[in-house]
Amino acid sequence: MKKLLCLVLALLMLPVMAIGESTAVLNTEGEMPIVTEPVTLSIFGKQGAIHADWQTMDFFTEYQKMTGVTLDFQQAPSQGYDEAKALMFASGVGAYPDMLVAAGLNGSEIIRYGEEGVLIPLEELMETYAPNYTALMEKYPDIEGRITAPDGHIYALAAVIAVPAARTAKIWCNTAWLEANGLEVPTTFEELEEVLRAFKTYDANGNGEADEIPIAAADLPSWLTTTAGMFGLQYQFGQEMNLSDDGKTLTTWLTSDEFRQLLEWTAKIYAEGLLDPDIFTQEYSEFNAKMSGQMMGIFFNQADDAFDSTDYIGIAPFAGMSEDIYVQSGPVARDMGTFAITCDCEYPEVALRWIDYLFSDEGSYLERYGIEGKTWTRDEDGYPVYVDGILDNPNGSGPTIAQFTFWPGGGAPQYLNENNCIAVTSDTTQAAQEALNPYMDYTLYAEPLFDADTNSRLQILGNDIDTYVRSSAAKFIRGEMSFDEWDTYCQTLEGMGLQEWVGIYQERLDSYQQ
Repeated sequence: MKKLLCLVLALLMLPVMAIGESTAVLNTEGEMPIVTEPVTLSIFGKQGAIHADWQTMDFFTEYQKMTGVTLDFQQAPSQGYDEAKALMFASGVGAYPDMLVAAGLNGSEIIRYGEEGVLIPLEELMETYAPNYTALMEKYPDIEGRITAPDGHIYALAAVIAVPAARTAKIWCNTAWLEANGLEVPTTFEELEEVLRAFKTYDANGNGEADEIPIAAADLPSWLTTTAGMFGLQYQFGQEMNLSDDGKTLTTWLTSDEFRQLLEWTAKIYAEGLLDPDIFTQEYSEFNAKMSGQMMGIFFNQADDAFDSTDYIGIAPFAGMSEDIYVQSGPVARDMGTFAITCDCEYPEVALRWIDYLFSDEGSYLERYGIEGKTWTRDEDGYPVYVDGILDNPNGSGPTIAQFTFWPGGGAPQYLNENNCIAVTSDTTQAAQEALNPYMDYTLYAEPLFDADTNSRLQILGNDIDTYVRSSAAKFIRGEMSFDEWDTYCQTLEGMGLQEWVGIYQERLDSYQQ
């Protein structure tokens, strides 16, 4: 009954609101405040582990003053966020927050709650109340295709990441550790192993213990995503699939010799104590502490915003395992489901204009840099620059910036471009990106949205496959499962519907080529 009521409300809301209070309180387009009388909107989203309380952040306090829109904060901490999000969606009509911001909605949630009417369609409203986002869709056509549901509606917006260096994981190497051991930057897997063994016994912090971490990643998925390309493996449609040379056929590599080779090599360095064992269990905040503490010799991270990169450089993928090497890259429309409006929102036009400003140049400066004159100033060309003590903060610029705005850590609704990207694409990060560029010249499809039935089937198949692969990969690496059991692992995956899973994406690929 709740679903039916919410669907009816969603269908009736737009025409009613168009002549009702929502548009009546809007100010002239492009002017602040965006409302002519006070409006309160409730906001739900994920507060990152390194974030200050959203209620006290400079960004939110300043933006409330600018817009005339008071925010009723209902954010949830990153730890346990999925459970909090599920409870929010289960709350029912009359209890939903007005806006979902940095919400981390996945494709299944966007389709399900869009079709049920919990999330309202945005595309018609966007033509009038989201001119900035609409202009970006025209500039980057892939955005519209990525955020449009099969029924033609746009239920949620994505972040727009227009800078390639912000869409890849860099390979950071500690040059001070290299120099102390008389070693060069490793370019092959053989050289890498030599470097890691030297790092393991090098007492960088001088405490008399071999507690340095030779190589690490935030977690197991991050490790596999970054290293897979060095074994000739791609992530088409965001999944463990390769595209044939003619661009017509998808195959999964989860049962391939190449993936086995990747796991065998990872198991080898794990057994030698070269790989951080915490990749199986740690929270991102723990990995962040290791970055800022200069505890790792080589690790993967998008930028140098969370650590002092004075002694680090970004290096190229390691050769020797495959003739074909790929670097995985995120799409321009990244962080799907970062903003949505629920059927309980009395002022959808206000909510949309509220978010749209952040996709303008000036709005992006506020979101990414905070308050002008306090945490940033303008250079001679009028572009923003942080004040001293932020990018050069010894604790890392990311955690520092996260005290006054909410984009660090990812997932925020944001427009990242060449004029506002210094924190995540510093000169060092840009140089690190240049080391990856030669390995990015290939076709890479972004994950699409599917209809509810297909989504439901994909969720069942994907969850089972992903859970089994992650568990098995961890066991193979830790030596808890012998590689003599590889055939059993492959047969189990096939029995889970592996080829049906691939076939769903193959149908989408076929539709693109028709």
